[in-house]
Amino acid sequence: MQRIDLIALAVCVLGCGVLWKLADLADRIKSTKWKLCWLVLPVCAFAITRYGPELSLLPLYLGTVIAASGFFTEQSGSRKKRALSGAACMLLSIPVCLLNPRYRAKDYLGDFDKLFAAMREHYVLTEHKGIDWDAMYAKYRPQFAEIDRTQDAGRNALVWGAFCGEFHDGHVGYSCFKDDNDAASAAVREALGNDYGLSLMRCTDGSFAAVNTDASLAAFGIRNGTVITKWDGKTPDAVSRSAAAYGLSTFIADTETGDVLLMLDSYPDIDNEIFWSGVLAAGVGGDSVTVTYLDETGTEQTAVLPKIGAYFDRLRSTVDTVNQGVNAGNLQWKKLNDTTACLRIKGMSYDSQSYESAEDDAYDEMKDEIRETILRYQAEGVRDVVIDLRSNQGGSPHMVDGVVSMFAPKGEHYNMSTGLWDAEHHCWATDTSGRYIPNGDITFQGEQLLGDGRIIVLVNSETVSAGDDMVKIMEGMENVRIIGFMQPNGSCQAVNFQTADWGTLSFSSCVSLEKDGSIFIDSGIDRQSTDGDGVEIVPFDEAAIRSLFDEHKDYLMEQALQMLAGSTGAVSNPVLD
Repeated sequence: MQRIDLIALAVCVLGCGVLWKLADLADRIKSTKWKLCWLVLPVCAFAITRYGPELSLLPLYLGTVIAASGFFTEQSGSRKKRALSGAACMLLSIPVCLLNPRYRAKDYLGDFDKLFAAMREHYVLTEHKGIDWDAMYAKYRPQFAEIDRTQDAGRNALVWGAFCGEFHDGHVGYSCFKDDNDAASAAVREALGNDYGLSLMRCTDGSFAAVNTDASLAAFGIRNGTVITKWDGKTPDAVSRSAAAYGLSTFIADTETGDVLLMLDSYPDIDNEIFWSGVLAAGVGGDSVTVTYLDETGTEQTAVLPKIGAYFDRLRSTVDTVNQGVNAGNLQWKKLNDTTACLRIKGMSYDSQSYESAEDDAYDEMKDEIRETILRYQAEGVRDVVIDLRSNQGGSPHMVDGVVSMFAPKGEHYNMSTGLWDAEHHCWATDTSGRYIPNGDITFQGEQLLGDGRIIVLVNSETVSAGDDMVKIMEGMENVRIIGFMQPNGSCQAVNFQTADWGTLSFSSCVSLEKDGSIFIDSGIDRQSTDGDGVEIVPFDEAAIRSLFDEHKDYLMEQALQMLAGSTGAVSNPVLD
C-alpha cells in the first residue's frame, strides 16, 4: 500500500480508538459538545479523498461513516460498538488493497481516449496534413490498453512520443505529470540507447561525422570530424532510420514544473529531419559496436567500441552545442564589436500584461525600449544588428510585429490573416472547397531605425511558432540575411492544451492563414514549410565541427560577423557571455 493510504488508515483507526474512550467520558460528563467529536472522522475522510479517492479504500470510507453514526445515539455502549465496528471495517482496506490488481491504478487508456477525442475534434491541420484519425486510433489504442494493463508509466511516455511524431507538427507534444517523471526519464534514457563515446552528425556533403567524441577514442584515431562509413555493418543513414522508430529525439524536463516533455524526432520540415538524422544512430547497439571510419589518410579502418554508459547525456550535449546561442536573457542586447550589436530573443513574450492584451499599443513599452537601445548604439557607432532567434520558443505574433516594426522599411507590412470563427458550429469556418476563410489581416508599420544598416538573423530547427512567424516576415526584407545550419521549425498555428489525469497534450487549434486562406507556414503532406526558403544554409562541415566541438566557439555567430565584415577569413571570436 502507498504511504499516504497507510497514514490515512492509521489516523482513522486511531480516531476510532479515541471515540471508544470518549464514549465513557461523554457518559460521565454530560455535554452536547461531545457529539461534535463523532463528526471528526467524516471530515478526515473527506480530506483524504480530496488527495485521491481510491475504490479499494471503500472499507475505510465506510468505516468512518459507521464510527460517526455514534453522533445519533446517547448510549455509551452503542457508541463503543460503532467505533469498534468502524475500525474493523477500516482494517478490511488492507487485504482489499493488497489483493486488488487495480489498486491505485492509473487510467492511461482513459487518458488516451479523452485526449485523442479532444485533439480529433479541435486539431486544425487535419486536412492539411492528411491525418487519418481512424487509422491512428486503431494503431495506438491497443498500445495504450496494454500500458493500462501493465501500468508502465515509462512505456506510456514513449508511446505518446511516437503518437505525437505522426503529426510532424512542432506544436504537438505530450507532457506527463510529476508522478511519472522518474519512470518517463528512465524509459527515454533506455530508448536512446548506449554511449559509445561519440555522436554522429550528417554533414552538408551527405557524409556522417563523429562529433562530441570521448577522449578514449583518440587511441583508435577517431576525433571530432572523423567520417564514419559503417555502424555495425550498416550505413549511418540506415541506422538513423531505424533509430527514429523510437519516436523521439530529445527529452526535456521542465525546470519549473518538473514535467517530462517529449520532443519529436520527425520535424515538420523534412529538411530539418534530414539534418538531425544521424544524432539518434550513435545510440544503437549492444555492449559494443563495430565502427568503420576513414583515418587521416582516407583509408577505411575498423574499431570495436565498448559502451561506456547511457547515450542520453552525450546526445543532449551534442544538440545543445549545435543549437547554442548567446548566453543572455530574453530581449537582451550585447555589443559584439564597434559596429555590431546582438539582440537575443528567446521567446515572443515581453510581459504577461502585454501577452494577454488585445490592444494595439500593448507592446509600446517594449518598442520604446528597443528604439532607445538602437538609437544609443547608433550614437556609439553601431550600424548592424545580429538578431539571434535560435531556439526561440514562440509566443505572441503581436510581439513579433512590435520587434520587426523597428527594423522593417517604413510603411505598412502584412504579417498573417486570422480565421473566421463559425459560432453556430463552434469551429473555424471553411468554404465549399474546405479551405479556411480569412477574417482579417494582421499588419504593422515599419520604422526602419537602422537606416541602411544590415541585419543578420540566426535560426535553428527549434525556432518555432512566433519565431517561425518572424523569420517569414524578415526573409522578405532587403536588408536582412537569415542564416543557420538548418531551417526554422515550420509550425505557426496557435496552440491549445488539453489535460487529463496523468498528462497534458498540446496541439494546433487556432488557424493562422495566408491572404488566400491557405495555411500559414505549417508543412503539409509534402513536409515542406513555407518559411525558411530565404535561409542561407551554413555548411555543417569540418570547419564547423572543429569550431563547435574542439574550440567551443559559436560558429554561426562567427559566420554572421564575417558576412558583415565582407571577409571570408577567420575573425576573432566575439564576446558572447
